[in-house]
Amino acid sequence: MAWLPPAALLLGAAASGVAMPAVARSAPASSAGAPGATQASVAAETAAPSVPTPSATTPDVGAAGVAMPPATGPAAPGPAVPPESPFERPAELERDVQFWIRIYTEVTTDQGLLHDDWNLGVIYEKLSFDPQLALRQRARIIDQKKDHYRALLARFAAGDTAQLDAEERRIYEAFGSSASPAVFNDARDHVRFQLGQANRFREGLTRAGIWEAHIARTLAARGVPAEVAALPHVESSFNPAAYSKVGAAGLWQFMPSTARRYMRVDSLVDERLDPFTATEAAANLMLYNYRLLGSWPLAITAYNHGPGGLLKAQTDLGSSSIATIVRRYNGATFGFASRNFYVAFLAALEVDRHAEKYFGRIPKQPDAESTTVELPDYVPVHTLTSAFKVDLGAMRALNPALRPPIWGGARFVPRGYALRLPGAVGKEQIEAALARIPLNQRYLAQRSEERYRARRGDTLQSIARRGGFGLERLLAANGLSHAAALKRGQLVHLPMPDTRAGAPAPVLVAAAAPATPPAAGPTAMPTAATPAPALAAASAAPAAKVAAFTAHTPGTPPPAPGLEAKPETASPPPPTELPGLEVASVFTESLPKASADPADYSVGRNQTIVVQAEETLGHYANWSGIDINKLRAANRLRRGASVSMGRKLKLPIPQADVARFETARRAYHRGLQDEYFAAHRISGTENYVIKKGESLWTIRQARPDIPAWLIYQYNPRVDFDDLHAGNIISLPRVAEANRQ
Repeated sequence: MAWLPPAALLLGAAASGVAMPAVARSAPASSAGAPGATQASVAAETAAPSVPTPSATTPDVGAAGVAMPPATGPAAPGPAVPPESPFERPAELERDVQFWIRIYTEVTTDQGLLHDDWNLGVIYEKLSFDPQLALRQRARIIDQKKDHYRALLARFAAGDTAQLDAEERRIYEAFGSSASPAVFNDARDHVRFQLGQANRFREGLTRAGIWEAHIARTLAARGVPAEVAALPHVESSFNPAAYSKVGAAGLWQFMPSTARRYMRVDSLVDERLDPFTATEAAANLMLYNYRLLGSWPLAITAYNHGPGGLLKAQTDLGSSSIATIVRRYNGATFGFASRNFYVAFLAALEVDRHAEKYFGRIPKQPDAESTTVELPDYVPVHTLTSAFKVDLGAMRALNPALRPPIWGGARFVPRGYALRLPGAVGKEQIEAALARIPLNQRYLAQRSEERYRARRGDTLQSIARRGGFGLERLLAANGLSHAAALKRGQLVHLPMPDTRAGAPAPVLVAAAAPATPPAAGPTAMPTAATPAPALAAASAAPAAKVAAFTAHTPGTPPPAPGLEAKPETASPPPPTELPGLEVASVFTESLPKASADPADYSVGRNQTIVVQAEETLGHYANWSGIDINKLRAANRLRRGASVSMGRKLKLPIPQADVARFETARRAYHRGLQDEYFAAHRISGTENYVIKKGESLWTIRQARPDIPAWLIYQYNPRVDFDDLHAGNIISLPRVAEANRQ
């Protein structure tokens, strides 16, 4: 099939949304009382991506390349989303929107609602807790209440309804005309508790003022609707230091694997915790979801569930209606969180736009003005505070992405890092501050552990090259006169990296690095620095505004001894909630199964698979344990014949071996992606117009920095065996990333 824009592909299916009854149980929830998976409808009026100008590569419209509706001003009072908004508010989902509005405005974190997790109109009871009550005691009360209402539902199912009291009658009637013994029996498995969010939402409204202007500018620059700015209310209550149990972090609650596509996430730098960088990543991810799915409601849902699941929902239901998918899709991981993510977003948008209606006057924390400086070298953080004459606390509050090894002196602030400084700082002042950094404090490589255990293939020359220091210095550090051969496992003492001074750097010991700077010395920093004229009075004040609303984030351990700085997931703090006690935003507490990768790696019905990029028959033979000749015979392939991406193949595999095959296949692709994103990041998206005679192979030759699998991820509906001049595909803009 030749390429068609997403909206055109799905236009015919869009009108098939159906109104659902008050009680809908056409699909099971992923689990009783617990959210489903985390992470990514084309309505008939959805516009297709705009056709670019004749140039082969065209930049995005607002860095997006998507025709967007006109910018909208503040909504008029009332529950409905403005008609020009791309975020429809279907009548079939209004009941659910009202549930979340209540959670966000009436029910606090010392309260919660016991409810049916399919029919949010069924509220069993509002529970209130003593603020001093331990979480374990709360959980016990909730379990007792759930048991009570399950017993009541069993009575309804048995027809024991003659002597109901007023409260029991209210619950019975809440199920409406569709109530039946089967419905009541099923409802026993769907009693769920939702903790309130009203106080957190109010606090988030105050915090949001710090980043609102940056978020608005970033979304507009990429062509993402302004309404998306309300999403952090759902994700983190605008807390940039928020962690979830499953490892999502920051204002926008990125999982590490998805974040590494757009940001640096390891033991030294975790840009998920930087609200400015994370906002840019969120805008890029949202635009990616929209390009794949053709609809903003589904792009929002994909932020939680992943675009692959939503593509499957569109195919399975033959519809892109958000209401139809929410009510009828029964994907294995499309649980409570995914089904409710869009309606919770609509509720957050409603409350955000009409905050005074729900909370009265809300004081907004003002925007904290700041300036970023891209560092040309690796520099100790205390050298930077001295050179820029900025208080260490102010520097730390404005740069939350830097992890404890850097603040403690065990590692340097990386080259290329965009250091954020308080206030408006001019170019001349920045140049003067950089000039104050001594040459022997400007390192050419990241600091390593003091010792390194040699691996197979290592030589002293290769270690010196990777470590950023000369061979002579490495020999001297180990008391050697020549480059002797290394044995596997041999300990090698590592000197500090070379500096701009071209001389041995000062001797520093990682284990003795102070948590706070020393009182004297060439790069010492007083606890309250005197602001330099260059950084005028803004040293601590703007940073204090950020720090006042930023929770402390527990540190992550430094990497294990080794020469290379290996990207590692920053460890979240230990969870303070108990399993089974739904908390705060249920969506950050879901199972981390969703991915930005839309490819389907499963074995389908009739033992078929779809060939993905970078796969061969040899891979299938290894993963399945099936002889390669048997695979050729099952698919009528000659010896030496290759398989093309997108083709369906027969996989004669026993059902018992399917899970092993799928696990190995996903691990292979995860490895490809992890390796690539360890050295690259996605900075945007562009339209590419196919020229006569072009193919995926020629595109790859022209853009060797983009692997075939990534091109396919951006164009999962394109048949690359049937490209024609004038077809338009999406290409990511990628940049090399420094991970040292």
